[in-house]
Amino acid sequence: MLWGVDGPHFLLDYTVAVVAALAVALAVRGLIGRRTAGGKPGLVELAYLNDRAALACQVAAATLRRADALRLAELATMVAVAAPPARSAPLVRAVHAAVRRPQTWAAVLADPAVNRALRRLVAGLLRDGWLLTRWQRRRIALGAVPLFAVAAVGILRLVESAVQSRDAGGPASVVGLLLGCGVTLLGGWWLSEVPETGAAARRLLRQARRDHADLDPQHRPVWSERGSDELLTAMALYGPRPLLAVDPRFADLVGVPDEQPRPPTPRQVARRERRSVRG
Repeated sequence: MLWGVDGPHFLLDYTVAVVAALAVALAVRGLIGRRTAGGKPGLVELAYLNDRAALACQVAAATLRRADALRLAELATMVAVAAPPARSAPLVRAVHAAVRRPQTWAAVLADPAVNRALRRLVAGLLRDGWLLTRWQRRRIALGAVPLFAVAAVGILRLVESAVQSRDAGGPASVVGLLLGCGVTLLGGWWLSEVPETGAAARRLLRQARRDHADLDPQHRPVWSERGSDELLTAMALYGPRPLLAVDPRFADLVGVPDEQPRPPTPRQVARRERRSVRG
């Protein structure tokens, strides 16, 4: 038997090893990317940290729309009708330049200037430490290796016991070890999925959501009583759906999904009627 340890004691040692390996993985994930340089990100940068390029571009377009610098045109296009707001983010100015002539949203996203602005935005977030570099992400992934190593030890014990017809403990010990190995492998797989944002960026987003909890769409804020800054902040922190409440046509144009419940099919209506009759 592996190391001559009986089943219950091995299971206890295995549990302690899993807890230690999990603590190492979480510590590595929490420590890497804690330090940042420069000031706090703006709304467009926050949107990118929250949901990457698509949301950043939607916030940039909504910034122009709320400043009356952009209007809807024919054939599902948009066009700039005024200068962008003063001190706009580079991505906002790039989107404004892309719609000097009527353009679809797909054409805006494919515009070379918009893509250059996105690359510069990403480079700035990487430089300031809000996004993780490739090396940092590799280090976080390596932090999950101890979990796989502990799981391998548990699997080796089970295999060695089965091949050599030896006792790995009572049924409870065997089942506990099987479950422990499965949970450890799942935990290692989950922790090996490395986020693009660093610990500081995740902490910043959590704090910003706490500070603006009243803008959470789940609380059903009345957007007619809110200003443009609050709407854009809600989009950056919680996603683009608040735009549907104030400008549904524009929201549809920039790809905000409308998840309204679909009307019931005739079969569903008939089924409900039968249930009501039975009741």
